[in-house]
Amino acid sequence: MACGAVPVETQGAEEGPRPHVEAASAPSEPGSGAGARRVSSGLRPAPGKGGTPAANRGGGHVKVLHAEPSPRAIARAFRPLALVAAVLCVAPATHADDEHAPAAATAASDTSLAASMTTMESVFDADEAMKLLAAIDPFFRVRGNQGYLRSLERAFLMAKAAGFTDPSEQGGDTVEFRDFGPIQPAWTPVSAELRIISPDVGVLHGFETEAGHDRTFLCINSFPTGEDGVVAPLVRYEPSRPVEAYAGTVVYARSLPSDVLFERAVQQGGALGVISAYLPDYNDSDANTDAIRMSSVPYDPERQGFGLNVSPAKRDLVERLLGGGMVYVRVQIEARFAEQRSRTLVINITGTDEHAGTVAIVSHLDEPGANDNGSGVATNVAMACGYLRAINDGRIERPRRSITFLVGTEFECSREWLRSRSGDVDMALIVDMVGEGPGNGADALVERMPDPGAIWDRPPLDQHSEWGRGDVRESDLKGSFLNDYAMAAMHLRADRAGWRVRSNPYEGGSDHVSFLERGIPAALLWHFTDPYYHTSLDRLEKVDPSEMENVAVATLALVHHFVSAGMERSEEVLDIVMAAARERLAAESANARTYLTAPAVANDDNQRAAVSDRERTILVAWSRWYREAVLSVETIEPDRGRSEARAHLEERIDEALHELRDLEHEALAVLDG
Repeated sequence: MACGAVPVETQGAEEGPRPHVEAASAPSEPGSGAGARRVSSGLRPAPGKGGTPAANRGGGHVKVLHAEPSPRAIARAFRPLALVAAVLCVAPATHADDEHAPAAATAASDTSLAASMTTMESVFDADEAMKLLAAIDPFFRVRGNQGYLRSLERAFLMAKAAGFTDPSEQGGDTVEFRDFGPIQPAWTPVSAELRIISPDVGVLHGFETEAGHDRTFLCINSFPTGEDGVVAPLVRYEPSRPVEAYAGTVVYARSLPSDVLFERAVQQGGALGVISAYLPDYNDSDANTDAIRMSSVPYDPERQGFGLNVSPAKRDLVERLLGGGMVYVRVQIEARFAEQRSRTLVINITGTDEHAGTVAIVSHLDEPGANDNGSGVATNVAMACGYLRAINDGRIERPRRSITFLVGTEFECSREWLRSRSGDVDMALIVDMVGEGPGNGADALVERMPDPGAIWDRPPLDQHSEWGRGDVRESDLKGSFLNDYAMAAMHLRADRAGWRVRSNPYEGGSDHVSFLERGIPAALLWHFTDPYYHTSLDRLEKVDPSEMENVAVATLALVHHFVSAGMERSEEVLDIVMAAARERLAAESANARTYLTAPAVANDDNQRAAVSDRERTILVAWSRWYREAVLSVETIEPDRGRSEARAHLEERIDEALHELRDLEHEALAVLDG
């Protein structure tokens, strides 16, 4: 971010499903660890999945939303318009229950993964997590500000109480702060009020402390006005109006404050500030008339302007008044800036094998919402505390791999932590927005690593969230055991708890990107979207502790199973991956038959050739991806020494590879028949 500014939004990023980004920071370093594969620079993830859409997020990322797939992605998928029209009415092969992934990805109840799940059910304490969430919810948390630092202190104290020690105490399980990244302005809101004084309507929005209900009405990076505030005429923004006409006014529009509005009105025209009534459709302004969008304006120490947001109810009032004559407003803002680096909380559970690598569990803190992402932070820290207590009281053995729990600024904490370490990182799980219960309308999601479904999505197996597609190329597809392994754990929990969970294809937008850049398997555990996302209504009362518990127990079961390792567990994961591969290839083969037999395709040689080429590409891509996933199972057991058990695993992997080749040939035969 230029000049260390806090996130800046663009209107386009709020209007579509979800933003996508190319990192503005230096290129990622080569992958760490044995067999690390760096995702090509063509992968363009979307920053701030749990963060401010279209925000410049820790490390200088600019979100650009793609409401529709890119032209390159369309061309890559061989979908000319005529072909789309020809097969539009033909549904691809699906699963009967689109709330669950293929049954093949669910582990049997008598497996070691199921046993891990049973053990972890007594490890996580939802009350402890909610206690931490209640402590940090009052703080308006952005990178390095007072609320951010106070929230980290509370998490630190909770970890210390659970038994984590200072790194200076040799050999212990540790908790510490690390400061990463450049020094940047950290913005803290203190109080603010927007009042219409002519006509004398009174206060539209205001708060006396950062915990206030209307706190999101003040845009991040707004400068203070002084104790007496400012009084100015309120005028509508009109694109055709000369910018000089805005000098000395406050400018109102329905667009995002950080879009063209702030640039033209404040930075070019000399307006004192802007007022925005923007609210995306998914926030449901008809039902949530008091919802106030959270957003930001550019950090501009020269103009020192401000941005304000108004709810749908106040929007209607403002527009009615503007239609009746001159309107004057008084704006009073107290806010502070401080120069800060990005502080990260690092909690480490030490494994028994120093050569076995590490698993990372990451949550970003730099959003003020209770769900986004207070719920992820509280769940993450409570997982660390519960797991350590279970080790110390003898309920579980100390794992072979180490586990590191990170809490900090999105992207920045994970990328800088990776740069700071020398050892291998074998897997990462990102815990982001995990408190939205079914009543909020957001199901639990596991965002998969890039697989062919991220390019050729076939609902319901490949059902994107409302955020939208990531920009993924075929060269970005690197098969891994993690996708089906993670879903197997999630579905075990779902079956036991009656929990709704599904996967979505890769879209990017959170800390999993940092690990994927280095070729480290990583998945995002999240929810999207609910009507309170990025508004004043995302507060503690909207959080469902049972949803946090479901995510935590499933996550801990997966991590505990993986960090304990062993050839038997590797073979169990191989079974999970192969079952999913068989089901996916069967589904794609059925899709090919369906598309090829559609009358508009079957009766047109050109259309049939185009469809056949596309389906061949998809089938080959899935077969190749799963062969790579099968090979990756070898890395689950960190001891690479020769043994009878490893020889047996390798033999099974060879058999699996031959089976996948045979399945591919059988599926391709459909296209040649």
